[in-house]
Order: sequence, then C-alpha cells, then structure tokens
Amino acid sequence: MRIKAYSSMRALFGSLCLLGCMLSVKEAKSQQTPSNKDTETGTVSGKVLQASNKEPIPFATVALLNEDDSTVINGVAADEKGSFLLKPVPYGSYLIKVGTMGYAPVYKTIKPNAERPQWDLGNILMESGARSLKEVTITGQKQLYTMNKDSIIFTPDENFLPGGTGMELLEYVPGVTVDANNNITMEGKDQVRFYVDDRPIATTGMDANSYLNNLPSFMIERIEVLKQPPDAADREQALVEGRTNIRYINIITRKVQFRGYSAALTAGVDSRRNLNAKMRYNLNLAPFQVTYFNNGQYNSDSSYLQRKNFPKDPTKDTTYLDQRNFRTSYNFNHNLNGRYELKITDKEKLRGSVTLGWTGDGSDASNHSINSNSVKPTRITDQDNKNRRNGYQAVTNWFYFKEYEKPEHKLEAGFDFSTNNGGGYGNNDYFYQLTNDTSLQRNKRNNGNYMVRGNFHYRKPMAAGRYYDVSTNIDVRGSNSSNIATRKNVTDKILLPAPKLSSDYTNFNQTYAVNAAYGKRDRKLGYNFTTRLSYTGAQSDEVYTLNRFNNETYEARSSFGVNFSPAKRHMANLRFNPGIQYFNQMAHLDSLRSTVPFKYTNISPGVNFQYDYKEQQLTFNFNRNMDRPTPEQLNPFVNTADSFNIRTGNPNLRPSFTKDYRLEYLAQIKGTKITAGLEMQDAGDIISRYTKVEYLNDTTVITTSTFVNLASRRDRNAYLTVNSHFFRAIRGNKGSFNMNVSGGVRYYNTTTDGGDEGKEAVSEKFAHVEGWTSHLTCWAAYRIRVFSISVNGRYNGPRYYAQGRQEARFASGLKGQVNLFERKLNIAFAVENLFGSTVRNSYELTSTYEQTSNARKNVRFLSLNVTYNIRKFTKLGQKGPKDFEKEEPL
Repeated sequence: MRIKAYSSMRALFGSLCLLGCMLSVKEAKSQQTPSNKDTETGTVSGKVLQASNKEPIPFATVALLNEDDSTVINGVAADEKGSFLLKPVPYGSYLIKVGTMGYAPVYKTIKPNAERPQWDLGNILMESGARSLKEVTITGQKQLYTMNKDSIIFTPDENFLPGGTGMELLEYVPGVTVDANNNITMEGKDQVRFYVDDRPIATTGMDANSYLNNLPSFMIERIEVLKQPPDAADREQALVEGRTNIRYINIITRKVQFRGYSAALTAGVDSRRNLNAKMRYNLNLAPFQVTYFNNGQYNSDSSYLQRKNFPKDPTKDTTYLDQRNFRTSYNFNHNLNGRYELKITDKEKLRGSVTLGWTGDGSDASNHSINSNSVKPTRITDQDNKNRRNGYQAVTNWFYFKEYEKPEHKLEAGFDFSTNNGGGYGNNDYFYQLTNDTSLQRNKRNNGNYMVRGNFHYRKPMAAGRYYDVSTNIDVRGSNSSNIATRKNVTDKILLPAPKLSSDYTNFNQTYAVNAAYGKRDRKLGYNFTTRLSYTGAQSDEVYTLNRFNNETYEARSSFGVNFSPAKRHMANLRFNPGIQYFNQMAHLDSLRSTVPFKYTNISPGVNFQYDYKEQQLTFNFNRNMDRPTPEQLNPFVNTADSFNIRTGNPNLRPSFTKDYRLEYLAQIKGTKITAGLEMQDAGDIISRYTKVEYLNDTTVITTSTFVNLASRRDRNAYLTVNSHFFRAIRGNKGSFNMNVSGGVRYYNTTTDGGDEGKEAVSEKFAHVEGWTSHLTCWAAYRIRVFSISVNGRYNGPRYYAQGRQEARFASGLKGQVNLFERKLNIAFAVENLFGSTVRNSYELTSTYEQTSNARKNVRFLSLNVTYNIRKFTKLGQKGPKDFEKEEPL
C-alpha cells in the first residue's frame, strides 16, 4: 500500500515561494572564498599592549564586526597577559574592534580565506584616551545567527530564554527537530552527534538528552552546527570513513571573560502549575575559574499518554486495551566546575578542569487500563507508579597545547575521565499483570559508568608546503546496571525475589586507533593521504540469564584526496576512501546452552567530490559502511521500568550494511543558505525496534519491545531547504531586529522488506510509503533599549517508519522581556501554543495489533520568569567600569 502526504507540502509551499521571490532580488555579494578544507573557518590572534610602555593590557574586549554594517558577529576577551584567540571566524571580510576602558578603540581589517585562514595581528598598540558610553554599549546590535556554507552559528544572549533548558534552546537552531520522545534530527537526518566545548558529549558523563535537559539555557554561549567534528580525533575518523550524512552540534558553554565574579538567579512559574528555579555563579581568579550552576523543575500538570491497542487473533474475540497514563515529575541537579589554565609561554599552555555533579529526579504516575472484548470490559486495572533516582558524576579534562615557530607546527595532547553512579527504586501498586498472581512489585535500581579517553596529535610542516600529521587515541568505557525485582500476590505477606523480572549486567567497550597523514598544502594543486588503523571491542555479561557477548571489529581505512583550482574563484576537491572491516561477534546464551558466532568481512569503498565556485558548492558522495549492534540491543534482559511496555534485547542481531549516494547543490547568498539534493540509500540487515502485543491469558495483554534485523530498506529522497537570517541595527545602535526563517520540502519513497525474521516488524500498510513532507520554523524579535518582543512558529510534517507514523506537529509562541536597573533584573512573559494545544499523535500497525496513541506535552499556557544578574569585576587591582553592567557578554 502506498501512502501519499501531499497536503503537508501545501503548508509550506506559499512561504517558500514568497521567500524565493525575496531572494531573487537580493544582490549576491561574496563573503567567502573557496577552500581545500571542508570547514571554511579560520582564526584571529594577537596581543594587546599599551602604546606608551609596551605593557600588556589584560581583559581587553575583541569583537568581530560585519564589514557592511558593523554588527557584532562574535567576540572574545584577552587574557591577563593581553593575548587573545578568536575562533571560529568564517571566511570573508570583517572588522576587528579592540577596546577597553581608558583607551581609544583600535580597528583592524581582516579577510580570512583558504590561502590565509589564520590571521596573527601581532602586537596591537592602544593609545590612552577617553571612551564614551556609546562606544561601550553594544547591547542593541547583536546578530544572533551566522549562516555559512559549512556551518550555522547561533549566539543567544543570557536572557534569550529565561527559565529554559538546553533542549528547549536547541529548537531555535535552524533545521533542528526535537520530537515527542526527545529524539533529535537535523534536516530530516537521524545522524546527529553532540559535542560540548569541542569535546564529545560523553566526556561530560551524560548522554545528549540528559545533558541538554539538565543544562540551563543561560549556560550556553553559542551553538555551532558543523559538517565536521570539532574534536581532532573524531575529525580524523570522519575523514577516512567519508560519511557526509552526519551533522555535528557543538555546545559552547559560557565562561567568565574578566577577573571577578558574576551570578544569575532565575525563578519561574506557569499556568500548568509548573515551577522552575535556576542559579549560576562564576568566579574568575585567573588562572583559576570556578563555575556553579543548578537546575530545578517541578512538573505537576505537564503530560499524559493515552493509547489504544487492538490485538487481533482469529481464534478469539477482538480484545483491546484502552490505557490512560498521567504523570507528575520533578528534576534537580547541581554542578560545580573548577578550571585551571597555566600559560607556560605565549604559545604553550596547559588547561584542566574538574566537574562534580549531583542529580535527582522522580515521578508519580497513575495508570487506568481497560481490557474489553467486543461486548463489554473484561478487566479494569488501576495502577500507581512511583519512581525515584539520584546519583553523582565526576569529570576531569586536561589539555596540553604547544605551538612552534613555524605556522601550523603544533603539539596537542588531551586526557578525559568521567564517572557517574546512581540508584533509585520503582514501586508499582496493583501491578498490571506480568504473571497471573502479581499485584505488587518493587524494583531497586542501580547504575553507573565510567569513561577514559586520551589522545595525542602532532603536526609538522616541511618545505614546499608539505606536512605530516600523526595522532593516536584511546577510548575505554564501562558500565553496570541492575534492576532487582521483588513481588507478591494478594495473599502473600512478604515480597519474594523475581529473577525473571530482574537484570544485572555489565558492559566494557574499548577503542584503540592510530592515524597518520601526509600531504601538501597548495591552492592550485594540493594532496593529502590519511590512513587509520583501529580496534574496537565490546563485551557484556548478564548475571540472571548467564548470557555473555563479545564483539570485535578490526578496521583499516584510508583516504586519498587532491584539490585543484582551475581559476581564482574555483576549487575542486576529489577524495577516495577505500577501507576494510573485519567483524567478529560471539554470543554465549545460557537459555540455548550454546555459543552463537557471527563473522563478517566488509569492503567499504567511498568517493567524495566537491566543487566550489564563489558562494556555490556542488558535492557528490558515495560510501558503504557497517554498523554493529550495541550491547544494549543484544542483551536479552527484561526491563520492567514501564510495566505497560516491557523491553528486551535480541542476541541474534547482526550488523547492518548501508550504501549511501548523495548529490547536493548549495548556494550562499549573504545571510541565506539554499540547499537542494538527491539521496539514495540501500541497506541490508537494518537493526530496527519492534513493538508487539502479547497475551498473558485470555483477557490480559501487554506491550513488549525488542530489536530485529530487517532484510532490506531502500530510500529515495529529494529535498529543498532554505535557511535565512535577517538582522538590522536601528535607532543609533540602541535597538535591533532579528528574523530567522528555516524551511524545506522533501519527497520520500521508502520500501522496507522485513524478511523471514522481521516480517512481523513491518506493516503491510507502511512497507512502501511515498509522498511529500515539510518543515517550517519562523522566529522574529524586535529589541529597543530595555524592551524586546519575539514571536515564533514551528511546523514539522509527518514522519513514517516500518510499523507506523508520527503525525505532524505545530507549535507557536509569543514572548516579551524587559531589562531593568542596568540589566540587573530581567522579567520575561510568554504565551506558548497561541493557536491551540500540541498533541503528539502516533499510529502503529502490525499483523497482530493496531495502536493509536497521543501524548500531550505542551498545551496553551502562560509563563513568567524573573532573572536577577550580579556582576563585579576588577582590572589591574581597580574596580571595573561602572558602565560594564550595561554591556552584553560577547
């Protein structure tokens, strides 16, 4: 059966046509030049000195300004020795403004490009002189978005989203979609990887969802969307793998820029009876910095879930389950971070940090379930659930960096260690029957994990533009998780152990890799050869089922690339990615009293071609890759955290193999990026989650989820996306207008074959789906003096998968803010979902059951958040300028 969704395209067609007409009359002025690098950004460095005696000027402000209208794009503060490093700086033409109290500002023109990505301004001499308040105050002219061909940079101020979290702030990034289950996609792609301060998010001791939901939005300085990983070790791996369908989101956290301290306290309430409280404190006693922040939320009327199952069995009457779940929850966390930076020389430094955190959360839920046949209810069950969890985390990061006399001659080394541990319990009263006699169950949970990561990177230039580059990295991770269940029936007086409902397992993962590169940097004709040898192992054990798994992968990958410039504004890049993977999986299953081996050898070719002309880019990519099942997907332990949705693993999973083809055209016109492309993907043995309904007896059914291998999946897609940002400073730089529009349409054609093993995991109705879907996000803000107002609207079209469909979503909001007492007090008022409730619907269908569900998360509501800011800074033993608190951090 084919499903066509043309109506969702109409919702966006008019907006895109209007936007296209606006773009057609814009003057196309170049701000970037082609490059033989995948990420077109550079750096600006220098040292700020007094002109009279050549003494350093500490903590001077360095701002990157747009050459056309002098709007602020990015900025940084010099250190106590006057040195600064500003990055990333997109290729183009800009002004650098250096200023501090008591000195006349200094302006420099820079034009970073492929030939000169790194601009060293040397010693910047500043003359003594008065500085007016007009020169100091740059609050009103801040540009929030910077669009580039290979990156999008979102730089919100501290009060952009008072009371919000990092997850909520992420929805303002163009192209990002966060669904009802907090699954994050980028431009319709599931391949999104997160980094924090240029490091993998795993170094924080948390996954992306936990980190973003616990991080207050005011702790985020900027969000970068990149086509390449910001971490050097991961960048080498991405280069040899040749994957181009991944987006990398880098969260840059806010740091103290001046010597002194700052604090922010936020308290909020909304009409859903939800409360939130957040506090941040920064102390800078250079070279030491201390940061503390916490985040507390209480949700008393935030969500409910209603779902209906219609299991079908030809030997019985149709039995269905009508279930309503209502949940209240709370969450709080504390984080204390200490940073230390030792500057041995201007080109050699050691930086370290230690973070200690504590998190707690809990929820109370009531579930009302009705089992019925076609005539009358056969069973009515009420269940009360109580879940509590708390734990700690400890993280340390150390980084050593040394630059030599020659440009690009450098040595880097890093070490990361993180660990966390937690415990909690779950109480299920009048438990929905997993066995015929269970009416009460207690679950005691403990979990923890650790990670050790080290990397070394050395790069040395040679004569005639040649260079070599050597790096190594080690990644070791482990975890333990236990879920011990006890239960009793109505007549029992004590709780008895329930091994079949319990789990106790450990994981151990390790990766070792060596990378080597040799090449020549030359714009007219350059080349690069990179090779990577790696070993990855994963082991897991389960106590109750006596199951053990051991996965090993050996890889030898390489990349050979050449760049050629036939003319001044042209650049062609061609790269080949040959490689081989050997995979060995060994599963010992006590239930079968046997060992199940899997062995695979995968040849993984790849090719990438990119042609740049002025602001335009044309790319073609092909690669073939193998993805291993994770220990969590393999381990058949029973997870009964949600008694209505039991989850297990599948020890018979095999790796999936995917061939990707992609052709894409991109045009950058000032602040607007237009992308059009064709995608084709052929995959075999795809690992997919499979949800099914099972009978416990004639009148009782439960829902279970596991993983299966689908025989094949074929995707054919065509898409058009537009990201545009408009900014204008108004009324003598005392105000500004920001507007961002992000939208796109996509044609999809997906055919899925479950095969013999996965045939029940694919619905006949959704085995072949085709049609149009779309997304559109609009946000606009007007700011004048101390007042600001913004409106937003978001639409995401329907999304299909092998068993069903998630319905389209629409959300809207209106926010107003006022800053009082020289920006010390911020009052924010918001109305969410102006045009109605947001109910996130989904539909599933298999050969054995049909299910509809909806989860109400955001209904129309009012919110009020109040933030109080305190800032005190000292410079050279004297108090800072009285006007400083009127400045917005760059």
